[in-house]
Amino acid sequence: MLCMICDDQESEIETIKRSVMEYAREHPELSLKLRCFLRPLDMLADINKSGAPDIALLDICMPGVLGTEVAREIQSKSEGSANIIFLTNSSDFAVEAFALHADDYLTKPYTKERLADTLDRVIKKRRQCAYVPIRCGSEIHRIDLYSVVYAETENHSVEIHLQSGKCLKTRITLTGLRELFGAVDGFITVGASYLVNLRCVQSVLSTTLQMTNGDIVPVPRRLRSEVKKQYFDFYTQEATVR
Repeated sequence: MLCMICDDQESEIETIKRSVMEYAREHPELSLKLRCFLRPLDMLADINKSGAPDIALLDICMPGVLGTEVAREIQSKSEGSANIIFLTNSSDFAVEAFALHADDYLTKPYTKERLADTLDRVIKKRRQCAYVPIRCGSEIHRIDLYSVVYAETENHSVEIHLQSGKCLKTRITLTGLRELFGAVDGFITVGASYLVNLRCVQSVLSTTLQMTNGDIVPVPRRLRSEVKKQYFDFYTQEATVR
């Protein structure tokens, strides 16, 4: 698991690094790797060259580029699968940070126990993810199935819509995609054109599904009762498990 730290104060980097390394020693099963950066542009260059981290610990007010901009780039490169933790002196950017789906926003000074609690939560969340490789032309993207809102067939391809707002296009069939997603429940086919993540259905309307990203998925007349039943059964099961 790759963790990147970026702060423009060397003393802060050393403090964060010590806390994370202590956490890693207490959790040797993680095989945690660290990369530290004093300049956000250096971090972005490394990400463009080697890929996004699994976890990023970011200061916000840094020269050249704000930590929130770095977070946007990380989320773009990771298809939204990276976990972002902001460590900052300022509370002014909290709303923007959480709009970026940050996992936490810690204001300095914070305790190492507070950071450890956040890492516990983030890593538990990562263990619940289910990643699959998706080939898009000459590229291969690793996506978390839980980040998929829905997939739609379009001109002999399938467009996969992610919670990050990104859309990936692949030549796999919808049936093939459903088989690839087989390890995770909560996905249903809606007609011949859609594969829908029930976790991302905001509302079941009379003729459509309204998704959490604002998109609308049409439901054929013959399937409306069955789709409503699958939605109800899924959330009944989820509530029972919890």
